[in-house]
Amino acid sequence: MTQNGNHIVAAEGKVFRRIASGELFGNEMFLGYSYYIGGVRQDPPHLDTAADFEEVDDTSAEELTAQEALNIITGQDNE
Repeated sequence: MTQNGNHIVAAEGKVFRRIASGELFGNEMFLGYSYYIGGVRQDPPHLDTAADFEEVDDTSAEELTAQEALNIITGQDNE
């Protein structure tokens, strides 16, 4: 992970996960105040730090073939 002020970027092939709730985020974030964490209102709002997150493997980037993508778009992926 690299950090520049409140901007954090995960390593290649990684995304951020909030340690407290397990929520997944993208591979790049700007830290700020969180008013809800895991559906629970934070009073006062929580000021996020890089320590609130961990890097995990990004499993959302599975490669699809052109035919698989077309089947999903046309609704034929359940056949």
